[in-house]
Amino acid sequence: MSEDWSRKVRGDLSRVSVYIVLLAVLLLIANFSFETIPLLGPYSNYLVYIQGILIALLGYKILGALSQAVYHSVRRFSDHPTAASMRTIARIGGIAVLLSVLSSLFKVNPTAALTIGSFSGLVVGFATQNVLTQAVSGIFLAISRPFQVGDDITVLKYTGVVKDIRVMQTVLRTPDGKEVLIPNNKIVGEVIVINQREEGSSEDL
Repeated sequence: MSEDWSRKVRGDLSRVSVYIVLLAVLLLIANFSFETIPLLGPYSNYLVYIQGILIALLGYKILGALSQAVYHSVRRFSDHPTAASMRTIARIGGIAVLLSVLSSLFKVNPTAALTIGSFSGLVVGFATQNVLTQAVSGIFLAISRPFQVGDDITVLKYTGVVKDIRVMQTVLRTPDGKEVLIPNNKIVGEVIVINQREEGSSEDL
């Protein structure tokens, strides 16, 4: 399975390379055309808009391929929700960079550029805060090991057998057969009742 994800990452990075080369070629063609074709001389002021459109369109394609590469990279060792969250964060961060490039291209005044950068940073900060909190909580649970897979526990008014401890959530299987995904940051600091510990688990954990 890990090899499949690695192959997908290589495919995503290959797409990124193709889009970058295509963008460079199209920008060179546009610049060369406006410099060498007399008929386009009077419209040279529109060159920056053509460049902006090319950078926006192909830049978005590059961001899409890069975010997919991040997703497939994380999926090699984590679950889908975590990988999807990291993909979203990568995409938001990439859009912030793309907006900065476009602002520089169109020579946006420093105040507006600062506003765009601040807003982008704020969005990325809010997007990453919850993910990082849950990821750190998942690492803490993995190190402290207050419970293990197979233990019957009660936490946050939920009772069930621990089916999986992921980076972002802990999965409980309730007595009625349902699966409950509890965010790890909600578990840390809560009272955990061990109703029955899996046979073979150490009582000293």
